[in-house]
Amino acid sequence: MALIFRRNFDDELAREMGADISTCTCSHPSLEEIEARIDAAKLEAYQAGLEKGHSKALEEFHQDAEQNQNQTLTTIKDHLGNLFEKSDVHSAALEAQVLDFGLSVCEQVFPYLVHNQSHERALTQIKKTMQMALGSPYINITISETAMAPLRPLIEHAANDLGIKDHIKLLSDTTLADGATHIEWKNGFMEYSFETVCERILTALKAAQKTNLNP
Repeated sequence: MALIFRRNFDDELAREMGADISTCTCSHPSLEEIEARIDAAKLEAYQAGLEKGHSKALEEFHQDAEQNQNQTLTTIKDHLGNLFEKSDVHSAALEAQVLDFGLSVCEQVFPYLVHNQSHERALTQIKKTMQMALGSPYINITISETAMAPLRPLIEHAANDLGIKDHIKLLSDTTLADGATHIEWKNGFMEYSFETVCERILTALKAAQKTNLNP
């Protein structure tokens, strides 16, 4: 604690003995010094109060900001939820429309494909199977009677290119459709029907349409 004055006991004793008061050498603060010290104390108290008030205001600001942030996030979450819900409904409706359109197209196109591309589809599968059956001592290829005339030269030509012409045997079956074939070799067999493939696609699309599921 700062001293306001300093005592000089020699001067005090001298005054008690009758010495002139003007000879006192005591150190007393001036009025300006006292006012300066008072002002400094006021300023220190003001600064302390200001810092305390600033801290409190800052704390309240952070609390308000956090509350506003939580409210904003909640609002955004609600809006996004509504948006996603509407988007799901829209997507479901769009998928249903696409499914209906796809089914309609397939029902119109598949009969044309079965009628005009059955032989080509069967030949494609026969070529793939002959490549897979390379090394087998025999490859028995069964097709429909109506497909035999147009497909025989094409199958023999493909077998000749693969070097297995002597291993293949062409057979006809009256129960097979034009786009169907049955192939046997030493290690397995393969059955293919283009008409059956188309029918299965249509069946799957119709089932999806009834149950509102994606095909």
